Amino acid sequence: MRIPPAGRVYLTTAISLTGVALAAWLGMAAGAATAGRQWWALGAVAASVTAAGVPAYEQVRKERMRARAHQAAVDAAVAMRVTMDDALDPIARQLGRVVTAASEPQRAALAEAVIPMVLDSAAHLAGSRRVRVRACLFRFAPETPGALAPAAYSGRVDDPLEPITDGTAAGDLVFSMIRHNQHLFCPDLAAGPPPGWSVTAPQTYRSFAVVPVAAGRNAFGMLMVDALEPAGIRRADVPLIRVLAGLLGVALA
Repeated sequence: MRIPPAGRVYLTTAISLTGVALAAWLGMAAGAATAGRQWWALGAVAASVTAAGVPAYEQVRKERMRARAHQAAVDAAVAMRVTMDDALDPIARQLGRVVTAASEPQRAALAEAVIPMVLDSAAHLAGSRRVRVRACLFRFAPETPGALAPAAYSGRVDDPLEPITDGTAAGDLVFSMIRHNQHLFCPDLAAGPPPGWSVTAPQTYRSFAVVPVAAGRNAFGMLMVDALEPAGIRRADVPLIRVLAGLLGVALA
């Protein structure tokens, strides 16, 4: 049976205090004894060793746990760096092809190929472990000025997201975010959604982040990453999502 940390503290303290008390009592008994004094003294020594040894063992155990946790964090950081390198390297290479394209039609086709690469990377790199993440690119709708429409998805298969129109509560929030190159983040929509943001059926995502897709002063849309679980998308994911959106903005520029 595994003892919880708080219980281990109380147990260790109780054993240590009991050992000190026994050592003192056995020491006095050894001093007063006329026969078998060595056994009383041996008991006092054993109690003293127990009183000192149990806290020392607990300290050593904690140091080992800290060392294992540190090593696990280092291993996780290395694994994440390798994963990010594997994800970002193809995008960087594709951007090189976009820049060196011989013609505008070829450049446009190569730029469009960056979209699924960025969305796949966002869906697989963002979010905590074992959560179902979806990445969606919203682009300005040519036929409807002042509207953002879902253009491409990757990750979790779910019902399509609705377009966002300027002049609505959500639209004002999103278009202001794009104009000021900011971002939106919500770890739990049930606890406190951003002002003007609402989730209606059949959508069921609980956490999300939204960042602009832009290059300089030119905006092309926004990248939204969401998860079904509260805190499935973390604040620490926002910088990565912004980097991916920036790469996509460079491709579309």
